[in-house]
Amino acid sequence: MLNLFRCPIDGSRFKDKWICENGHSFTEIDGIIDFMKDEKVENPDILERVAGVYEQLWAPIGMFLTSGGKTYSSIMRSSGEYVSGNVVIDIGTGTGKLFDYTKCEVCIGIDISTKFLRILKRKRSNVIAVRANANRLPFNNEIADGISAMFVLHMIPSKAVVLNEIFRVLKGKGKFVSSVLTDNNSFSRFLAKWWKLELFPVDYYIKLLKEVGFEKIEYQKIGAWTLFKCAKP
Repeated sequence: MLNLFRCPIDGSRFKDKWICENGHSFTEIDGIIDFMKDEKVENPDILERVAGVYEQLWAPIGMFLTSGGKTYSSIMRSSGEYVSGNVVIDIGTGTGKLFDYTKCEVCIGIDISTKFLRILKRKRSNVIAVRANANRLPFNNEIADGISAMFVLHMIPSKAVVLNEIFRVLKGKGKFVSSVLTDNNSFSRFLAKWWKLELFPVDYYIKLLKEVGFEKIEYQKIGAWTLFKCAKP
C-alpha cells in the first residue's frame, strides 16, 4: 500500500509507515492515517455538529429539499458506480456513503474531520481512512482509477489547485465526479449565503475542468446542485 502514497510536504516516497525519505513523519491512530499533523484547516461547524446524524437525516432531508426531489442515495449511487475501479479515492468522504455503491479493490476516503473519519471506520471498515488536505493529496502520480468529490468543491477556496491535484493522481482514462453547489436557483443562493460561500455558475466549473485538462465533461443540474462527470485523457 505504501507505493500509492507520497509525502504531502515534499512529494518524496515513504520508506516506512509513515516516514518519508526526507524524515517527515505522520501518524496512524485507530485506523486513521493523519497527514495533516498540526495543520489548521477549518471545517464548517454545522457539519461537525451534525456528524452523528449526517448520513441518516441531515444529508437525505437536505438533499430532498434542495434537489427537486432527488434522493441523496440515488446521487451517491450514480456517482459511486461511475468512478468504480481498482483504486478509488473519495475526497470529502464524510461517513464514506459513496463506497456503498462503489466497486473498488483499494477504497480510500479523505476528509479533514477526524469525527467523520471515525464514523467512516466504524461503518465501513474496508475503507482506508485518510486525514489530508485536498490541496496536497498524499498520493503518487496516476494511481487512481476514479476520484470523487461530493458536496465539497464549492467549499474549497483553491478550486483550481484541488482539481489539478485530482488530475495528477488520476490514471490516464481515469474518471472524476463531483456534486457542486452552483448558481442554479434561489435554493443555491440561500445556501451560499448561509454558508458564506462565493457562488459560481455551471460555466465557471466547466471552464476550470477544461483548463485543468479534463475531457468528456457532462453535467446535470439537480435543483441547487450540479453533478459533473468527466475523464482524464
